[in-house]
Formats: sequence, structure tokens, C-alpha cells
Amino acid sequence: MNKGPFLHSPHSTHLRLSGKRSRTRFSYFSFLALLLMAAFSPGILGATGLIPALEMPDVPVIKNNAPPPAPLPNVGDISVNLSLAEGQKDLSSGKDKEALQVFNGILLETPRDKVPLSVFLGISRAYRHLKAPNRAIVTLLPLIKSQTLAQADPEAKREYMYELGVADGLIHNKTGIEHYLVPVFPQLEKPREILSATHALLPYFESENPLEGVLYLGRAIDRIDPVHQQGLLSSIIDLIHDHITDTGALQSIIRTFPHEFPGDYAAFRTGLAALSGKNKDPEKAETLFLSLLANYPASLFTGSAEERLNHLSLPADVPVVAVLLPSHSYRTRGPYSHSFILGLHDFFRKEDSSGEPFPSLMIRFVKNPRNYTRTLKDLVHQQKVVALLGPFFPDDFKAASSFLAHSDLVAVSPTLPPDPGLSHFFSTATLPDMMAAAAAIATEKRVTPSHVVIVYPKGPYGRHVRTVYASTLSGLGGQVIGSISYDPRRPDNQSALEKLKSFGTRMEISKDTGLPQGATLVSEDAIQMGGKVFFLGSRIKNAHHVRTLFLPSFDALYVPDTSAEPASLLREIAYKNIQNILLVGNETFLRIRGLSGIQELHDTLLATGPPPLGPSSPVQMVNGRSRPSLFTLQTYDALRLLQKASASVDGPTRQGIRQYLDSHPSLDGVSGTMTWNGPGQFKKSVTIYQLSGRRWIPSDTVEVTYGEEK
Repeated sequence: MNKGPFLHSPHSTHLRLSGKRSRTRFSYFSFLALLLMAAFSPGILGATGLIPALEMPDVPVIKNNAPPPAPLPNVGDISVNLSLAEGQKDLSSGKDKEALQVFNGILLETPRDKVPLSVFLGISRAYRHLKAPNRAIVTLLPLIKSQTLAQADPEAKREYMYELGVADGLIHNKTGIEHYLVPVFPQLEKPREILSATHALLPYFESENPLEGVLYLGRAIDRIDPVHQQGLLSSIIDLIHDHITDTGALQSIIRTFPHEFPGDYAAFRTGLAALSGKNKDPEKAETLFLSLLANYPASLFTGSAEERLNHLSLPADVPVVAVLLPSHSYRTRGPYSHSFILGLHDFFRKEDSSGEPFPSLMIRFVKNPRNYTRTLKDLVHQQKVVALLGPFFPDDFKAASSFLAHSDLVAVSPTLPPDPGLSHFFSTATLPDMMAAAAAIATEKRVTPSHVVIVYPKGPYGRHVRTVYASTLSGLGGQVIGSISYDPRRPDNQSALEKLKSFGTRMEISKDTGLPQGATLVSEDAIQMGGKVFFLGSRIKNAHHVRTLFLPSFDALYVPDTSAEPASLLREIAYKNIQNILLVGNETFLRIRGLSGIQELHDTLLATGPPPLGPSSPVQMVNGRSRPSLFTLQTYDALRLLQKASASVDGPTRQGIRQYLDSHPSLDGVSGTMTWNGPGQFKKSVTIYQLSGRRWIPSDTVEVTYGEEK
């Protein structure tokens, strides 16, 4: 049998190649030969004399439904892909000349219709990096109607428009920018691409349409990591500062970005515009700066807005209400400032549409109690101050109380209680005492007589409301049988809440112990006792599975929470398997929208708070989503009270405001209905809410008093 020549015999044919390039090609041809050997049957290969032909025995053919094998890769495709990867690696390493050589090599060795679009994009990018944008454009333009571009995936087409547009931007080709870069810019996601496109677009936007440029670039900020944002922010600020002075254009930016940059800078510029030129309008500027502080609390321009407000002045004969707020930069009080500002902002937004008169505001930002009193005295000396909105904090009040006592100035505080020593000091606050008393009344209405455990936050507030709640409940016939403190700043208070188990009985249920007296089995995991269903826990004891049950000795749990996440605290309580009690909280609970599994464990969940906000409420939801804080509502009510008093006389005066408040000592406010009963005394309504599904439903209203016999 003739087996044919061996591959390594002296008679076999050898490929004689020399040089580095030849060795490379030899590897390709060798690889091609191996592919051919794999592709043809042994019989055919034997006929060519490459390998011996073998006779195969007859075997049954086993058919299957598997798809045919994928076609083997073309050697040329492999070569192109390897070179393409090498060129892209050079590009990413900043070796633009080397990358250009690799990409051009692919063009020389590959048929034009077989060259992938990524090769042309690599050439264009390399030319652009080498400051040759014209060559980049010449590389890409011929592809506009080619099959190479038509068959490319969407990402490659996007990159094509980006490369062509950026190159056009570098030569200031307006037509190319409008056709390619402007349409593709909103689709860019890579920070490097966004920044490169921004540099190319800035001259175009500066000369053609600065407003469109601000809107385009502003929407791209969130697509850039913080490290690279600063450059883009600076470009947008320059674009607004140097090219946009029209108030209408600035308002368009504010409407597009109502709560984030660059809307805040546009708002700041509108405020500055109201202070410049022949028609200066300090009151309009004050309103605009106030709007900035209300809508952009985290803005970089809050400090600048405060500084402008601190230096505003009005004619000496214009009646004003002085408002002294804590500065945003004040570490401990700054966060409260925004709640007060929201109340001011909501009030004047409503006042603009109602047309009711109100004295001008004179806003100042202070950093400490000494600064508070000095600033107040300066304002009274320089302006016609008819009333004071504030003080907001106890130490400010302590510092200013002597001045207020010797002055005929009316003061209305949204946060502090009335003082019996000041005859014209009014309060619109729903004080912690009032919330605690309302919670005690709601508790006793639901469970009589009630036995309560209080879980309160550490600190003066927690201790105070615990005392007020216990005193009020005792007067109604109830009893506080225990109290537990926790740290609202900690994410986990399991160790503190474990003490709840000391107020009750822990039980184990097994085959040996049987059910508690009077209990019936509802399911494997629940029993019914005293008309209530209790879910059973479980644990392993002595290698046996036993059920557990905790029967509380209290009927209600009062939680005057101050944490940022009240729902997490309630879940921690639920993990203790405490069931079938009344759970009462404060206005913090109103932020909770449903508690999966917790409602089923307890009789009722209640919370104390201000009245509900209806569609016609003058105070809107914050950013259209969350409920305004109690401080915001109380600030609005304080302004409303001063407005009613000011409107009662021709030209607001201190005497006119005092006389009105003495004869009209009540207000139906957004934070509750309130009545003043003389110095240091007033009443206010508190709404009781009940959680139903995911909503808090008003279920009752109670009136509580401050400063007089209950």
C-alpha cells in the first residue's frame, strides 16, 4: 500500500521563506494547513498524499438536533483583530504615532470592504490627538454612505459621529458641529468623551447659542465622576457669567434645573441683576436670593447669597419685619435654617398670588447669640422695624430677652414657647410638651387604663417628653411602668431594646409544656389568646425544636423618635417579637410609608402631628415629594399672623400690630389651630394619625395647652 511521502521525508515539499515577515506568514500558512486538515475527511486528505487513507468501519449514524458547528474563524480576521487590539492599546497608552502605524498597516493589508469601522475610528482619534483634525475628518467623511458605516452597531455609529464632531469642533466648523457633535452629545456617557466634546463645543455655544450650551452641558454633569466635574462646572459658570444676561434666559435655566446646578447659579445671577443698573430693586433681589436658598440648600452659592442679604437695605421710612436666621455655615444650627427659609419662601410665593399686603422683610444671617442681639439692635436703629420673626433658639432668646422686654417690639417665634415675662411675645410652635401630652391623651382614649413603656432618645429632649407624657398619662388614670433610652445616632439599638423583654413573660411551647391556659392553636405558627392572635417564634433547645412567645405586661409603647430612619427603629422593635400592643409615635413617624409585617403585629400605630396638607394648602410638599417639616409650617403660620395684624391698620406700626393681636388672639394655621390666653399661655390643636396600609389617615384632633393649668 502506497502511504505517500512523509511530511518530513527528503521528498516532501518545503516552503522556503526567509526574514521576520516570512516567518510570520509561514505561521499563517501553517495554521491554514491545519484548518484544511480538520475540514476534510481522512479519505480526501489521503488522496492528496498528505496523510494515509484509512478504511473506516461501517457504524450506525446517530442523529441529533444540535445546531451545526459555527464556521471556523478566517485567518485574516484573526490577524486584523490582533492588530486592532494592539492599536487600541497604543491609543489608550498615549502612543498615538505607534497606533497610527498599526491602523494604517491594517488598511494596507486588508481589502477596503473588510476593514472594520473601528480601524477608521482609531486612525481619526490618533490624528486628533496629534493635532491634525483635518486628517481625522478626511479619514471619516468618505464613510458617510458606505456599507462599513451602515452595517456598524449603534455604539460604533455613535462613536463615528462623536469623532467627526469633535474634529469639526477643533477647526471651528460650525456645520460639522451642528450635524454631528450637537446631536450626539446627549448620548455620551464616558467622562473622557464628554470633556473632549465640551472643549470642542464651548466656542460654538459662546458664539451661536449660549443658553442651549448651558442646558446641554448642565444635563451632562451627572454623567461625569466628581473628579472631573470641576472643569465642567467652571465652563458652565463662565458661559452664564460672560454670555447670558437676559433675565428670561436665566429663568429658563432655573426652570430646567429647579433644584440643582446650574439653576442655582442662574438664580444667583438674577438676584445680582435686580441690584444692578438704574432700576435697582432690593426687595426683588431679596426674594430671588431667598428662592435660591429655599430651592438649592446644598448650593455653592448659599454663602454668597447670605452675604448679599446681609448688606441689603431699604429706605428708612419703609416698615419691615426683621428676620434673623442661623447661617447655613453654622455647624449645629445650619441644617435648621433651611426649614425656616422654606416657610418664608412658601409664604411669599402665596402672598404674591393673593395680593394681600405685608411689610417688607429684612433678613440677616447670624452665627452666635452675641451676634444675634447686636444685629437686632442695628436693624432697629437703621430701619423701621415693626416686628420680629423669632428668635428661633433658646440662647438667642436669652441674649435678646432684655432688649425685647424694654422695647415695644412684637416678636413671634415659630419654635420657642411664649414667655410670661414678655407681654408681646407670641408663639406658633407645636412644642414637644404639646406633642407628648397629645400622645398621652391618644393613648388613654384607645386603652383604659393603660400601662405604657416609653422608648425615648437620649438627651434633654427625650427626658423632657418622657416626663410630660408620664405626667399627662397619670392625670388621665394611666401608668408608665418603665422607660428605656436609646441613641438615635446609632444604626443598631438591639441591645437597648432587648430590655423590653423585662416587661413581660417569656414562654416556651412544646409537646411537653402544651399551650398556655386559655390559648387555642390557630396554625403551626400562631395561637389565639384573649381574642388576639400571637405569632410564635422558634429556637433549638437541647437538640429539640421549641416554640417561643413573649406576653408583654404593657398595653402601649410610646416612641418619641428623633432618628433619621424611624422605620428602622420600629423594625428593631418588631424583631423582639413584641405583639398586640398600641404603638404611639410623634411627627417623625409621618415620614414612614408602610411597614411590611409590623402592622400585623400590633393593634394600632398612631402618630401625633400637624393637620394634613390638602391640594389647596398654601404650603407645598418639599420638592413635590416629602412632607414639610413642622418648623416650616410654624414659620409660615408666624408670618401669616403678622400679615393679618399688619393688614388691620393703615400702614403697619408696632402699636397697630400689638392692638390687633390683643383683640384677635387666635389663628387657624397650617400647623394647627392656636389661641393665646395671655403672657406665656396658649392652646394648640394636634392631629392624631393612624397608619392604614401605606398611608397615615387623620383619626382624631386633641387640644393641648401650655403655661396654664391643664
